[in-house]
Amino acid sequence: MKKILLAVAMSAILFCLTSTPKIFVGTEHETVAVVDAREDLPMIVEFVHSVQKTPVVEELFFSGGEFVLRRTKYQSQGVGLPFDASDGKFRREGTHFVMDDMDRRFAELEFRTGKGTRFTLTVDGRTFELYKKFPTGTKIVVKTF
Repeated sequence: MKKILLAVAMSAILFCLTSTPKIFVGTEHETVAVVDAREDLPMIVEFVHSVQKTPVVEELFFSGGEFVLRRTKYQSQGVGLPFDASDGKFRREGTHFVMDDMDRRFAELEFRTGKGTRFTLTVDGRTFELYKKFPTGTKIVVKTF
């Protein structure tokens, strides 16, 4: 019996030491996705701004154990959207405003579904239409473990 317990304990320790960290996407009660937390993993957040009622696209990637906001692309300036030179490199792209090289870092991400916001998250090429899955006001968490 002691040999079995020792083997189980050693297997658990070995698994913890060799397993890749994961990124969890979901709510307090439901898992939407779990993906390997590999370096430079791309993520895209898309939503309709609750005030301007125009689409916003935020491009992030995973680096050094953090989520890094690289770029925001939007059609109308307003509350909560980057505009200052200290936010990154601002430019126009057709009918869009683009803020590049933002380098905003987050240990974890929290979002809420909103009425009419069509909140969508793309992680590792998989798109999740979270506004269809969860009621308005649901907190969505993206974090590592």
